[in-house]
Amino acid sequence: MPIQWSEQYAVGEARVDRQHQKLFEYINRLERLLEEAQNEPLDRAELENVFAFLEAYVHTHFAYEELCMALRGCPVAQKNKEAHERFLGFWTDFSREHTPKTVDPPALKRLHAALSSWLTQHICKIDVTLRKAPPQA
Repeated sequence: MPIQWSEQYAVGEARVDRQHQKLFEYINRLERLLEEAQNEPLDRAELENVFAFLEAYVHTHFAYEELCMALRGCPVAQKNKEAHERFLGFWTDFSREHTPKTVDPPALKRLHAALSSWLTQHICKIDVTLRKAPPQA
């Protein structure tokens, strides 16, 4: 079942919120690929798009969000950075082991589960703290 963006995920920083919304979109695309793979071969071109997005996301989004938290003196900035480092480690290991051309549905299910958990365990518990931090001057 696709995950829908709602205000519970909003952090109050427009660019971060847009980036999170894009992550939702790609998690849903991955879910759709898994559903389709039950009846037909995996769409490798679409997997290329998902992998490319995730590779860019873990670098650009994480860096920008960490900067926002640091500039606002967010109390969970260090915890956020550490969580990002752990997820980046997961993604690095996953993408070394699997490519869009070689990945199989069970591995994609693990990736989907990790990304879905990221939404509830990271965005809803850590990132939303940015809402309470003073705006950047």
